[in-house]
Amino acid sequence: MHTTRRRSIAGGIVVLTALALSACGVGTPEPAAPDDADEPSSAEQAPAAEDDAAAEDSAGVTVAGTGVYTIGGDIPYGGFQLHGEPAPVPDGCTWSIQDESGGIVVENQGAYAFLTDVPEYVTFHTDGCPEWEQFE
Repeated sequence: MHTTRRRSIAGGIVVLTALALSACGVGTPEPAAPDDADEPSSAEQAPAAEDDAAAEDSAGVTVAGTGVYTIGGDIPYGGFQLHGEPAPVPDGCTWSIQDESGGIVVENQGAYAFLTDVPEYVTFHTDGCPEWEQFE
């Protein structure tokens, strides 16, 4: 009888411990709130962010109207135009494409600059111009 009583007490302690732990939520997953199920996870949002970046890339690059840019490094190869496609180059706007020694290869030839993969084309210099936008 003494042994039976110990087993009953031990069994009761195990049952009480299990009940206490289940009441605390240990080992039991929390049900998802209805609002959480409607919101996409960050993993589901990643493709949308990538789509936005792809859309920006397809829109072209915009660079400041005053600066010196390494062609193919700081600024990609391609055609650039002054923002808004002005017919004449605005007063005070100058630009040039220079070689590695600083010699001018192309200078102030309108509102368009074609930065191509030509060995002589090293840097693009622009001063006092509106922003340049890549169009090709």
